[in-house]
Amino acid sequence: MIDLQNSNIYKEIATSIQGEEAIFHSVLLELKKIDKTDLHEFLNKVLDVVANALNIERVSIWFFNEDRNCIYCDYMYLRKFGSYTNETTLQVKDYPNYFNAIETQLYVAADDAVNDPQTKELAESYLIPRGVFSMMDIPIHFRGQTIGIICHEEQDTPRKWKREEMDFTAAISSLVSTSLEIDFRKTKEQDFHESQRFLSTLISNLPGYVYRVKKTGDSWSIQYTSDGVFELTGYRPQELIDNIVFYNSMMIYENDKLIAKKAIGEALSAKKSYQISYRIKTASGEIKWVWEQGRGIYADSGELTATEGFITDITEKKLFEEEILKKNNELAELNEFGKSLSKLAEPDEISEILGLMLGRLFETNSITISLYDEEVNFLTFPYCSINGTRMKAEGREFENGLTEYIISSKKTLLLNENVDLSLESLGIVRDDTGSLSLLASPMIAGEKVLGAITLQVNNGNHKFTESQSELLATVASQAAIALENANLYHEVTRSLRDKEILLQEVHHRVKNNLQIMSSLIKLQTQFLKDEKMLEIMKETGGRIQSMAIVHTKLYNTKDYEKINFSEYVKSLTDNFINSYGFKVKNMRFDIDIIDVVLNIDTAIPCGLIINELVSNAIKYAFPNGIGVITISMKLESGSKYILTVKDNGAGTNKNIDLYKADTLGLQLVSLLSKQLNGTVSMNTGVNAGFEFVLIFEEAYYKSRK
Repeated sequence: MIDLQNSNIYKEIATSIQGEEAIFHSVLLELKKIDKTDLHEFLNKVLDVVANALNIERVSIWFFNEDRNCIYCDYMYLRKFGSYTNETTLQVKDYPNYFNAIETQLYVAADDAVNDPQTKELAESYLIPRGVFSMMDIPIHFRGQTIGIICHEEQDTPRKWKREEMDFTAAISSLVSTSLEIDFRKTKEQDFHESQRFLSTLISNLPGYVYRVKKTGDSWSIQYTSDGVFELTGYRPQELIDNIVFYNSMMIYENDKLIAKKAIGEALSAKKSYQISYRIKTASGEIKWVWEQGRGIYADSGELTATEGFITDITEKKLFEEEILKKNNELAELNEFGKSLSKLAEPDEISEILGLMLGRLFETNSITISLYDEEVNFLTFPYCSINGTRMKAEGREFENGLTEYIISSKKTLLLNENVDLSLESLGIVRDDTGSLSLLASPMIAGEKVLGAITLQVNNGNHKFTESQSELLATVASQAAIALENANLYHEVTRSLRDKEILLQEVHHRVKNNLQIMSSLIKLQTQFLKDEKMLEIMKETGGRIQSMAIVHTKLYNTKDYEKINFSEYVKSLTDNFINSYGFKVKNMRFDIDIIDVVLNIDTAIPCGLIINELVSNAIKYAFPNGIGVITISMKLESGSKYILTVKDNGAGTNKNIDLYKADTLGLQLVSLLSKQLNGTVSMNTGVNAGFEFVLIFEEAYYKSRK
């Protein structure tokens, strides 16, 4: 092969073959032999060869942009310097005659380019600045469209273009078009292989598998399935492809086959895509939930020939949805249970309602409810159901059985494996044996154990869970409070003439009811994901707890109308420490209250005000978690009390109007201050802390006078 980049080739060719046509012919033959797979290298060689073959100064290749509103120079060879350079970009709208000639003629050859009608538009902006006398431009065609130009420019002297030169450059244009086609096909092939690789990678990484099912007559068979089918079903692709009969009856869970077949059939009949969920049975017998999306493939005649689609595992999603539904049902049951308990005052009625609710909540029909009389150390069993059959269980002395263990340990017990052996290792003697799963919890109110609840599974594969263990503990706690309230009710009704006992038990019942509300709120927060709603529920629980503390203090004193406010505030701050834990580790509470005793109607609003203001201080006043919160109460001017709550925190430069506050906490402070007919003042500033002062008189209601 002749080295086309060596300009001496043309002298050798001229010596051996006479005439320009022979030279052009030889050059074209050599260019045809050159490898055209590297488009950039080939076009550079073309410019070099053409410039030397024509003995011309400038040869360049230009291409239209995508919008065809301009043309840019992609390659330009300067023969004088033997180098390549760049050129400008020409706007099509500026040279209409020239570009019309390029689009409609085989070539544009101008011996006097500055004055030629077809090229003189280029004179001022392009030709004269570059010293171009003559130019010959050949369009480059690709797939039926003019996509560019090969431009030949003479700078030294005017040149008269010959027919042989025009034919030669036209042939060069054809070679360039051929190289573009080769490059286009190579790019398309590379794109195809890349898309195939990408598709293969994508399919292999999908959380499921892709399939194509072929229809032959009335029979269906798997034509293709991706490797993901093995992870999902336990069947390898070739197993399914080889087994035509097996496919039709494979995997889909028996109870879901008709539903799946109907949904897919209706979609295919309507020539629509389908999206369905159903259960499958894997090769190992495991049941899984899957989601399938697919569509039918139809011939030109409209006949269904195949289906294609994707199947993925949604077992976790389904189980999560079922768990959420189950939790909602549990909450609904607990709500109904709470309503029912609040209306009952007889322990036997409470036990009956409790037994029925436990059966629904825990999906078991083996339930035992025991009550414990600590004074006589005796157990009774008001509710006993074994495998759905109500039994009459005789009471007994406190011994060493399962119920006694639960009452003594005051802990919930969950056993799912080797139940009998586990009980034996705990020293528990049982009359019955054979439980597959056991869950038991004590019923505790305060420090007092009132009895126990025992649930059992004696057949099947159902087992109790840790979540159910927590749920039973909550139910048992509520049941204990209800039973204690029932017992207290009987005691109170027997002591109606004794005002002191009556008031004591009333406060106790109020305290217990507030504890039920606090327990329900705490249980509800376990299912909240929204941080704002979680904070609201916690704040509500804190408000309830501040009221409960009042009733606890009244219950534990002999004076059921008055409360030692200093002790009450100390209990409030202790509750903050317990509630906020680590957050208040570096905060100090200073309490300056001496010999202040308030009635319940005054103490509760004051306590709620303190609760809101201290909560706000803990949350917002101390960015670094270090500070002092001071609470003081003084009696001045005979009947006027001054309540002050302040902190040494960050403060604010905002003007706070308590009566136009947009937060529930400050609105509550405003309402409570009005309830006490108090006068409020507030002081704050940046790095000056916050101080709240309330001046009020003790509240007395007519019913108490």
